[in-house]
Amino acid sequence: MDNKPIITLFKENELNISKLYSLYAQKIKEKKDFWNKLSDDEKQHSQLIIDENTNDSIIENSFSRGIINYVMDFVIKEIEYTKKNNIKHEEALNKALRIEHSILEKKCFDIFTPIDNNLKNMLIKLNSETEYHIKIILKEIKKNGFLINN
Repeated sequence: MDNKPIITLFKENELNISKLYSLYAQKIKEKKDFWNKLSDDEKQHSQLIIDENTNDSIIENSFSRGIINYVMDFVIKEIEYTKKNNIKHEEALNKALRIEHSILEKKCFDIFTPIDNNLKNMLIKLNSETEYHIKIILKEIKKNGFLINN
């Protein structure tokens, strides 16, 4: 992971999140549509991250790779956990909320500074869509009378 361009890691993380949400859809059949919609959104996020945006388009700071790796490791561990275990909707919602609140998506301008306007606009759009995901996850938690465990 360490020698990949940081934007590639960012894109891979979006795909991993999509994979996790897709697993939730498979495991929580009564909420399949909800989780598949979030999974599809994450796939679209990864498609927004155009490959032409390389490390030349961003300026990394001293902790950016560590943060991205930390978030990626968390998502990958959750994928492995979900493959092996049953998961309840409440648990999945709380894990998704944690991911959506993650430093990677909420603080991407602190993690690296875009020097390309297209990349900057893409990050603004991703942040906006992440905020939307947080709203719908919180709405689903409230609708079901669940507690937030973050």
